Amino acid sequence: MRILNAVSRRGIDMPYVKAEPADQAHKATLLLEVNHKQIGQLCRDWYAVVDVTDVRSGVPMSTEDHHGMWTADTPHPPATAMSPHGAARQASA
Repeated sequence: MRILNAVSRRGIDMPYVKAEPADQAHKATLLLEVNHKQIGQLCRDWYAVVDVTDVRSGVPMSTEDHHGMWTADTPHPPATAMSPHGAARQASA
């Protein structure tokens, strides 16, 4: 819930949220449209949560079909490829 609260507190839309077990822990995957500053703020908030052990962000392969098309290991595009208005970002915590 703290992960979702950090997003909703900033008024960021969450068009996709998925929670699932991952070995002895749980994994939450969110699709968010955020800028670089918001990514830093969210990562800082999420790492401050006691049980959060890993936070990753990346760009979905397709913003229209974000159900399973993106993996947390997808690298960030070069800064020149980023839209000046922000890009769709997906974060796992």
